[in-house]
Amino acid sequence: MRRIGLFTAVFTVALVSSVSFSAIASWQGTWHYYNAEGAQIGKWTGGCGAADGRIGNTDHSNPNKRFVQGCASES
Repeated sequence: MRRIGLFTAVFTVALVSSVSFSAIASWQGTWHYYNAEGAQIGKWTGGCGAADGRIGNTDHSNPNKRFVQGCASES
């Protein structure tokens, strides 16, 4: 009975840790904003440390936007 409780506790901690990591990683990335003609007018990077920030027009009501998940270098 004691082993079942220990297994359950370890499993629960592992499950919560994996869910937390997935939640953190899922919002890291960049929103790219485009005008009606398809030209990029702005971008907003979040969750990527030094690369975070907004450039240009990042109006959230703009329907012409695309999200790229993950942090990429600017090289």
